[in-house]
Amino acid sequence: MARVVLCAGRRSRVPLRLHNVNKELYSAEEICYYLYHHAATAEDYITENALAEFYETELGLPSVAERLRVLKASEAGVKEFVTVVFGVTGMYTAAEVAEYMTELERLQDLKVWQKQKAKADTYLAHRNYRDAMLQYEQLLRNRKENEMPEVTTGNVYHNLAICELHISGAGTAAGHFADAYEKNRSQESLRSYLMALRLAQKDNEYLKALEQYEVSELLKTEMDALMFECMVEAAEAPEYQELVRIKKLFSEGQLKEYREATVQLLDEFKRQYRLDNM
Repeated sequence: MARVVLCAGRRSRVPLRLHNVNKELYSAEEICYYLYHHAATAEDYITENALAEFYETELGLPSVAERLRVLKASEAGVKEFVTVVFGVTGMYTAAEVAEYMTELERLQDLKVWQKQKAKADTYLAHRNYRDAMLQYEQLLRNRKENEMPEVTTGNVYHNLAICELHISGAGTAAGHFADAYEKNRSQESLRSYLMALRLAQKDNEYLKALEQYEVSELLKTEMDALMFECMVEAAEAPEYQELVRIKKLFSEGQLKEYREATVQLLDEFKRQYRLDNM
């Protein structure tokens, strides 16, 4: 028989914002769910004063807030905070909580660069490209001091390039995809490098890369097919269709509608950019 979990406290109208991962949480249950599935970044939020304040003022759970403040004052470890937060809701069984505690211990035993990469990867997974990029750049600066393996260094370059792809574009990302492939020899990094060159219209560099890395005919065909697929998808994208509509408004002399539609589209681009990079 399935368990029934009653909600703890009330649902907040004002969310708890986890800025590094672009998340907004409205209840004690959502807090537990996020922490349970993202142990690598638990320490970023669970020991902060803002969490205790949220439990008291927004969720109506002052006793929980007080326990968190006592732990903060005594400089308790993350596991003690987890015990309080998870105990509020009863969402997870004793076995699940014990498994989570084991994962926290594993994370604590990791090397500095391993912890930082786990955190950066979580930021990337939540599309916080700006903070993820800062973490990856720091990892690369300290890679020799931290004795980060060559393959891992390549993977960090790859993820850094993904961040750059969303922030600066394919032209900037291409160089770090190349750095990634030089170190990890991953076919995914090679494909990404070639695709970035195509998207950035760096045709000469693309042809040189094909020769330098002795790219097979099969992979060349795959790149051509992928490029064609991207062009089709781009043409069918709502944003592109809106651009076509705006262009038509201008050509037909509907200047008021043209200006309004342009402002609206630019506002949406700005909103999405802030979501991805703030």
